[in-house]
Amino acid sequence: MKRAFDRYILKEIASPFAIGLSIYTFTLLINQILILSKTLIAKGATAGTIFKMFLYLLPDFLSFTIPMATLMGVLAGMSRLSSDSEIIALRTMGVRNRQLLRPVLWFSLGTWLVSSWLIMFVAPEANYRFNKLYTGVALAQTISGIKPGVFYQGLPFYSLYFPDQQRNGDWRNVFLYSMKMPEEDTLVLARTGRFLYKQGQKDNHLVLNDGVVHSYKKNDPGKYSLTFFERKTETVSNSVTFRQSRRSMQLVFPELVRRMRAQPGDVLLSQEFHKKFALPFACLALGFLGMSLGISTRKGGKTSGFVISLGIIFIYYVLMTAGRNLIVKRIVSPFWGSWAPTLFLVALGIWLYRFSSLEKAIHWDRLFSFHPPWLQSPRPRDRKDAAVAARARRSRLNPVKILDRYVLRRMLLIFSLVFSSLLLVFYLVNILEQIDNLIENGVPFIYVLKYNVYVTPEIATIILPIAILTAVLLTFSLMSKNNEVVAVQVSGISLPRLALPALFLGLFLSLAVFFIQENVLPEANRRSASVLDVIYNRKSAVDVEFARNWVLGRDNRVYFYDFYEKHRKRFVHFNIIDLDGEFRLHRRLTALSATWQGERSLLLRDGFSREFRDQLPGAIRPFKKMRLDIAENRKFFTEKVRFTGAMNSSELRDYIRYLEEKRSDPLRYRAQLYNNYAFPFSSLVMVFIAIPFSFLMGNRGALFGIGIAVGVSMIYWGALGIFSALGTTGVLSPLPAAFAPLVLFTLASVYLFFRIKT
Repeated sequence: MKRAFDRYILKEIASPFAIGLSIYTFTLLINQILILSKTLIAKGATAGTIFKMFLYLLPDFLSFTIPMATLMGVLAGMSRLSSDSEIIALRTMGVRNRQLLRPVLWFSLGTWLVSSWLIMFVAPEANYRFNKLYTGVALAQTISGIKPGVFYQGLPFYSLYFPDQQRNGDWRNVFLYSMKMPEEDTLVLARTGRFLYKQGQKDNHLVLNDGVVHSYKKNDPGKYSLTFFERKTETVSNSVTFRQSRRSMQLVFPELVRRMRAQPGDVLLSQEFHKKFALPFACLALGFLGMSLGISTRKGGKTSGFVISLGIIFIYYVLMTAGRNLIVKRIVSPFWGSWAPTLFLVALGIWLYRFSSLEKAIHWDRLFSFHPPWLQSPRPRDRKDAAVAARARRSRLNPVKILDRYVLRRMLLIFSLVFSSLLLVFYLVNILEQIDNLIENGVPFIYVLKYNVYVTPEIATIILPIAILTAVLLTFSLMSKNNEVVAVQVSGISLPRLALPALFLGLFLSLAVFFIQENVLPEANRRSASVLDVIYNRKSAVDVEFARNWVLGRDNRVYFYDFYEKHRKRFVHFNIIDLDGEFRLHRRLTALSATWQGERSLLLRDGFSREFRDQLPGAIRPFKKMRLDIAENRKFFTEKVRFTGAMNSSELRDYIRYLEEKRSDPLRYRAQLYNNYAFPFSSLVMVFIAIPFSFLMGNRGALFGIGIAVGVSMIYWGALGIFSALGTTGVLSPLPAAFAPLVLFTLASVYLFFRIKT
């Protein structure tokens, strides 16, 4: 009897635990799916490497999400038993709280052991390997980043350009300017060239063939050096190095203990030590709390358990974050800073356990219900008039309109619940991701709150498709479970007509996302990036004066300079290199400064010019002042531009035209533009895919619908990230790459819809 009872309780807990674990883990992964897929594919990483990196991320995420899912599983399971009066039935049979506690503690003990194993041994090693693998991919300066017709400045101390590429991949007519020796001006021109990279090597190499090196001392330009070569190898140092020493969070437990003995006063090591025990122990504390809270809940079932668990988890992790901050500031000891949030949960669980032992109930429906004045029940003397008015309103509505209002009202209720829950989880994720940077750079906690405010529009555009998908799935699946769909069909209303309110809601949300994307998101992204600059203690790169210090003009004329002074309309250290039709040096012109004298005229000061004939230098011609008319105008050189996240579609189109005029590669900006057009339709496509799924699920229940929503969302976001990366890197054309996920999911929804048995 005891075993059957324990199995029944464990079964009720296991289902919402699995759903919660997938929801929380997916929420943590969703940003990584988009960011890493773009970054890694752009750097030429293989599918196996990308899969490995996601596997390395999972243990660290699971060590955080298992305690969260434990609370949701226990709370949702016990809330379901309580709301269906099964707890009352069990108590009439003599089953008390301590008997309910036994299977809950066994379940929590299992999650505690798994979480302890992850956080002590698996997650630190996986975190270290992730950083090592990611750094290795970043170090691989692949040819995919070096493209013909574009000045490439990603190589340390070099500017590289070549107009064309041979079939075997070799570059044709290579222009390489070296800044390795600051006191020298060195230019290499070669017929062909190639980039060499070998995994594991410290340096990369540029191999150039059949060329000449032009060089002179900057303080003595009269002495000129020419070096002809058949083959020349330039060593290019890697700009990023992997940090070999492990951080405290990357230490497995035995190594952490050894490090603590060697550095007994290190606060971060002590904090990490206590964290490895306190965080897994939260599984037991949250399981005990979830049981005590769940059996006191009378209404709401598993859905209320899901919502309540989110609030408790948010409070717990905020307390944990505050504790870490206090530890670093040495206000509290590592023990109390790490264990205080968990002990708080234990104390709260004990109080609620005693509360539930007295067979008292918590009415969460009263807490969550909100009745504005215009929705409150009328006073007795007004009820008759209100009833007459209600009958008049109903008489003006036909049954189909009443059905539309009913479906839309239920859908909006579930949508608002899911949207607010996901928004809360995202806020929590942002706090957890940024807390280490706050501590390391000594930044006040208020900045992460500011970041959450400014990043809310971007988060909203991400979770709106997920929320509407879940809302449509749950609305129609619950209607199917209650046989309401059958009643609607019997009355002569078809399934497409029943789903019409969902389609209108999806279209409305798509338009809302487009409005946010075009009018709100650019400024919000600019401000969130500014806050991140403070958090990461880095130089701002949001709004910069776009001064391309390497520009290719007409007739193989190359302009380069150190920087541009906007207010004085002046270039500093201005240079011109003219190449002839055979890509050989024809003329060099150098000036200390160059000031605009109109739209197409420059006044050069303190410089010199030199002509070349058959690659041999002529005499140097110094000048104090020289007026130079050029074919390009002022806008060709300087342009105010923001990063792509702070541009709307109109600004992106203008910037693409600007890049095309300067023969610069606009591929990634064009991909971003088409993504701006395609992404808002995600909400509508999610409605398309949710409609057949909801009718095919039958009476499986709400949590099954949430699980389906999570699975579909993961597949969709994965496809979105992959196709976006393929469009950005040029593997696919940007237009089909942007719309491919929408088309594929729409076709899948049509196929599923025709499989519905009516």
